[in-house]
Amino acid sequence: MIERKLFTITDLGGGDGGKGGVIHKVCTFKNAHTVIKVGGSQGSHGVKTSDGQSFNFSQFGCGTFEGAMTHLSSVMIVDPIALIIEGNLLRYEAGIPNIWNFMTIDRDAVCLTPAHRVTSQLRELLKRDKSRGTIGTGAGQAFFDAEADPNFAIRVRDIGEDYLFDKLEWIRKEKENEFDWIGSDLSHFLEEDRELALELLGILRSSDINAGAVERFRLMTSLVKVVDADYLRQEVFSRDGVVVVEASHGVLNDYYYGFNPHTSKLRIIPQRTLNFLSECGYDGEIVKLACTRAYQIRHGAGPMVTEDATMLAEMLPNSSKDENRWQGKVRIGPLDFVMLRYAVEICGGANFFDGICVTWMDQIQALGEWKICDSYVGASDPSLFSSVDKIKIRHGADETQLAHQAKLGRKLQECRPFIVNYNVRQKDQESLVDLCQDIFQSKLGVPVKMIGMGPTDAQKLLI
Repeated sequence: MIERKLFTITDLGGGDGGKGGVIHKVCTFKNAHTVIKVGGSQGSHGVKTSDGQSFNFSQFGCGTFEGAMTHLSSVMIVDPIALIIEGNLLRYEAGIPNIWNFMTIDRDAVCLTPAHRVTSQLRELLKRDKSRGTIGTGAGQAFFDAEADPNFAIRVRDIGEDYLFDKLEWIRKEKENEFDWIGSDLSHFLEEDRELALELLGILRSSDINAGAVERFRLMTSLVKVVDADYLRQEVFSRDGVVVVEASHGVLNDYYYGFNPHTSKLRIIPQRTLNFLSECGYDGEIVKLACTRAYQIRHGAGPMVTEDATMLAEMLPNSSKDENRWQGKVRIGPLDFVMLRYAVEICGGANFFDGICVTWMDQIQALGEWKICDSYVGASDPSLFSSVDKIKIRHGADETQLAHQAKLGRKLQECRPFIVNYNVRQKDQESLVDLCQDIFQSKLGVPVKMIGMGPTDAQKLLI
């Protein structure tokens, strides 16, 4: 009898929740044979093994070091150019000579084009000092365009066709037309951004942007096995053993449930993944895990009630080196259970998840004090909050929903956290685990299944 099990891992924040390490631990502990990638190509999921290997995975799955296959699914936005670079890094620097044998790609997956990347960056620059904090790859824009018009997309199946360059050019020209109103007037951009804006406009206005893309796209399909819609059902789900689904982003970046405009254009809630699995014919057991750091973290702009600059300086003193024009600065603060409850509810409620993985608890222990926010000061709008510790959920997928989420985001910017402190400096490992379990069970209603006490898989404690 075939025994099958599938794990999904959902980041309950805005990303950076430690998904990479959690996924790698599951792959290691459960000996997963396949990682299915969904979402965007822009993820950066860090993995560090017990024997010292480390890598920030983007399109290859976080089980690659353990020999797990990666499948780029039909609901994955693929970046062919970045994928080739990542594969070469794994081959030549990580020492995996046959790396391309560990990947398959669905023929219906949407490909990110150079025009999408440039468009995403120009739009961000036009927001001047009110940027939303995009990563700037264009993955969200490629997804949005494909959803709005399925013909307005390069799919993997198009790469071998004679019309590939013409279709790339069609997309580029449509994107170029979006910026015709700018002309040569750079006053729409901040002064410090004008040189970059001029460069990006020049790139978008030239067919040279696609000349090299055709070659790179076709190189990808010569290296990676392209499969059809039946592959998952016939080759992956029929196998005995464990499969892991690896998503990009965190649920607070979801287009309709995040805080507009500081969101991705991607849909990130786990129900989308479950629907996809059902459509692909998976009918086995699904273990649904959530993850969060032991403190709040966010890249770039957007509401963050517990943000604490002093805590950032103490815990991540060198974080400024990772700042960039697109993503913005790293921000951290005390763990926010009001926001965690909101994230859990938009996913389906506490009973939806089988457990939660709490990462980077070692950083909190080193700090000596675990600061936790359980309610807000200023959460007084009854249309947005049911109480000081609970955000109301509005369901929708239209402009009205976006307007509501923008209003909620603005109100959150006005709120202040009520902080409770727990002394953790002298606690032994067992006591720390007990405290973590008690807090999450009482405040979130989700049992703790894993606690991260360091970056390696051996430092991820299974509960």
